[in-house]
Amino acid sequence: MLKKRSVFNRILIPLIVVQIFQISLFGMLVFSGGVITKLDRNAEEILNERVINRKNYLENEMIQRWSNFSIYQTKIEEEIEQQLSEAGMTVADLVPGAAVTSEILKKIGPDLIALMRRNTVTGVFLVFEGPLNDRAEEKEKSGIYLRDLDPINNPYDNSDLLMERSPTDVAQSLDIAMDVSWSPRFKIGGESYFYNNPVQAIRSNPDLSSEDAGYWGYGSMLNEDLIKTITYTQPLADSEGTVLGVLGVSLAEDYLKTILPSKELLADQSGSYMLAILDETQPQTDGLTLQKVTHSGGVFIAMFGEAEELIFQKDADVSGDGALIHTSALKLKQKIYGSLQPLDLYNSNAPFSHQRWVLVGLESQEALYGFSGKMQNSILTFMILSMLVGLAATMYASYRPSRQIGALARKVRNSNPNKPIHLDPIRITEIDQLSQAIEELSKSVAENSSRLSQIIGMLSIQIGAFEIELEKNSVFCTSGFFDVLDPQADHEDQMLTLDEFSRQLRLLDLDLDELGRLREKTVKLEQDGGGARWMRLKTAARAHTILGVVQDITAEMVERHRIEYERDYDVLTNLLNRRAFQRFAQERFEHPERLKITAFMMMDLDNLKYINDTYGHDCGDGYIRSAADVLRNNAGPHEIAARMSGDEFYVLFYGYETDFQIRQKIEQIRKAMAAYEMELPDGKSIRIRASFGVSWYPKDSRNLEELIKYADFAMYEIKNSVKGGIKDFEIESYRKDSFMLHSSEDLNRLIENELIDFVFQPIIDVQSQTVYGYEMLMRPKMEKLKTPSEVLRIARAQSRLYQIERLTWFKAMEAIDRYHQRLQGKKLFINSISSLRLTPQDLEELDRRFGRYNSQVVIELTESEKMGEMATIHKRQRCLDQHQEIALDDYGTGYNGEATLLDLMPNYVKVDMSIIRGLDRDLNRREFYEGLVVYFRSRKIKILAEGVETREEMEALVDCGTDYMQGFYFRKGELIPPDPSPEAMEALRNAVKKKNDES
Repeated sequence: MLKKRSVFNRILIPLIVVQIFQISLFGMLVFSGGVITKLDRNAEEILNERVINRKNYLENEMIQRWSNFSIYQTKIEEEIEQQLSEAGMTVADLVPGAAVTSEILKKIGPDLIALMRRNTVTGVFLVFEGPLNDRAEEKEKSGIYLRDLDPINNPYDNSDLLMERSPTDVAQSLDIAMDVSWSPRFKIGGESYFYNNPVQAIRSNPDLSSEDAGYWGYGSMLNEDLIKTITYTQPLADSEGTVLGVLGVSLAEDYLKTILPSKELLADQSGSYMLAILDETQPQTDGLTLQKVTHSGGVFIAMFGEAEELIFQKDADVSGDGALIHTSALKLKQKIYGSLQPLDLYNSNAPFSHQRWVLVGLESQEALYGFSGKMQNSILTFMILSMLVGLAATMYASYRPSRQIGALARKVRNSNPNKPIHLDPIRITEIDQLSQAIEELSKSVAENSSRLSQIIGMLSIQIGAFEIELEKNSVFCTSGFFDVLDPQADHEDQMLTLDEFSRQLRLLDLDLDELGRLREKTVKLEQDGGGARWMRLKTAARAHTILGVVQDITAEMVERHRIEYERDYDVLTNLLNRRAFQRFAQERFEHPERLKITAFMMMDLDNLKYINDTYGHDCGDGYIRSAADVLRNNAGPHEIAARMSGDEFYVLFYGYETDFQIRQKIEQIRKAMAAYEMELPDGKSIRIRASFGVSWYPKDSRNLEELIKYADFAMYEIKNSVKGGIKDFEIESYRKDSFMLHSSEDLNRLIENELIDFVFQPIIDVQSQTVYGYEMLMRPKMEKLKTPSEVLRIARAQSRLYQIERLTWFKAMEAIDRYHQRLQGKKLFINSISSLRLTPQDLEELDRRFGRYNSQVVIELTESEKMGEMATIHKRQRCLDQHQEIALDDYGTGYNGEATLLDLMPNYVKVDMSIIRGLDRDLNRREFYEGLVVYFRSRKIKILAEGVETREEMEALVDCGTDYMQGFYFRKGELIPPDPSPEAMEALRNAVKKKNDES
């Protein structure tokens, strides 16, 4: 039983649920919808962007300004080499205290000062190599080191400079004050990487450039005081590659901090920049180990103290291009996030490229994600306040209507049921409408009950209803319930006991227990006199009551069966249609073990078009029905017969033990077809004639679609050879000719869209060594029909040769018209199908559009096509009328031979390449060709050799007296009329000259 609740609760609880849902939805949109995460990602992206911008600036300064001193380096190297040469000394003589050392330093001192000013660095130094046999662990070397702690502001003299290393006389000569930590020499030890690394690099690889041997170092205190610097040094070498020393610049840590302003990361200066080195050769299993070079921002000390080496972890949960890293602060109790951006200071093949300098922008977790945290707290506060306000409003909105509805319910309960009910309005529209409906309900119940019965009777729907009250052992049944069970008698509404009602249910093959579990059931009742009636029973159980409706749906079921039959069966023949055949056949193929030996047969009626054209389509339909009757009468339980379309039928033979049994069945059908006589309207009779294609399972394929395709191909073969026969599928024939079956549409598209081009292949006059004319060669613009022979083969099979002949002439003449200026005075050879001629209408249009080129045209008649007498006579007469000439093409390979030659008497004979190929090497072939030349000349016929591909063939043809030549040796066919190859024409002139000289 449903739990009762007051109106107050029914209104209050949903409103509270809606309020909670709205607040929860808002919270989900904010917190789960990615708003906070988006704010965090924005903070990370801003950090990344700022660090990238600062990295780009620092990288540009280090590469383009501070370390860019190649001009000065070259000048200094030349000056040192010149001074040593003039003094007759070597670099080994450049030791502390040597006079030549001081002289050289005085010479190059101004260049060093200029380098320091130009590159805006805080120091510049040069250290000489000196003797190589010094084995001391700490070597003393001569050189010079100048320092300017404020490189931005430069006076007109050198008063702002300090000398850190140099001989005394050099400092005096350059007028530069010596620092308190001044020394006349450098002390170079094993950890003096600023010197040792570039020198070792250039010695290990003498071919290395000074820039690639350059080295960035840090922490080198050249002046031995507390000023930390980073240095960049490059080796100095003379013209022979001898190392002279190193030249370098230094930048003080305080100066570096000025160009790494930490306040640009966060306005409250809670961020910090760190310049560090990442050694990529070291394992990174525990994280990224960074060696600090310098930092800016006081917060760095609060984060890490004086730590020189820091380990960071890559964080996949933060955004960016993989640059963000994090670590735990040594002092602050929170994570520190950093954007790590590498500086590309070295070339990829440089010896120190593994020492990756990086710039890291650092912010604490609280500073980086502070804004999103504040936003999150504000949203939570807003949600809580909204919840409290909403609850208060909901309480008030629920209490007022519930109190008024309660008063209305008490008045209805206390009213007299025998008198009309009158309810006072409470000024709530919906409740007042309910009150009005209650007042009208008692008046309309009886009227509506009577009206419903009348409507059901008027609709003539055989429907009845019943109500079972289990606790009262009673069932109320309408008269319609009995009418449905026994439509022959008249009935009235009745009240039955459960036992009496159970006896009625047995007529529907149901019992009372089953009825309580049913929702809907369709029952078929067999009639004594034959036929059946269909009933639909629907029930609904409610506590101890069952309501039910029973309806006679016989007409509906009959209509459904009719629709299903028309869906699956062909209307004309009553055989299965295509869709039903596919479904039934596929069901058999889902159980291969039951197929055993199976055959698929495709049958096509041969005379249907003749009957339709001669006697009309009604007679043709009778011809189709007769064939279907033969199939139906000869099909057993192991055959599925269907009509696909038009005159095409399918039969599937399945479940046989041997193919011999199936062949017997097929032969039985063929004989029955041949023996069946159909009466025609004129009193004559005709026998059914059909062609059959058969494919076999599993020999040919195990796939139904492939069997259909193979049988279709076999039927295509038999219809195009001997109609009325039976043809088994053969895979070899399919591989050879299957494209013929499926290329009909491609041929139609080629003809309709005129998808062909013509290329021009030059024909060479041997005696004049000039272009005599061009042969127009067809080139189909179809992927599947690639050659003219394929087009002609399919057109011949589809009886479309005339369309190809017409397309050839019009497209070829269009190409001639397009390039008529280049083709003036040239003969134009166009291939024509020997057995066809254009209609007078087409010839008239051809002459109207292109008649001005007729005298240039030479009609090529191929020997591969048997000539028709009338077509040949017509073409000869047209040649005479239009001043055209005739060429016999492919001589020696086709139908026509000497008899055709004598009848046709062409102007040209084109000897096929099969005779020309290897003419220069085959004596028999050459003698045969020479005989043709003599024969043709005696009849004043010009001979044209096709397919010339080599110089040797060309020379042999010249010797034999050939009139014209064409082939790849001279030029392939091209869309624009081409000139022949200059090399080939030169070889031809030499061959003709040689023959003339010999004769």
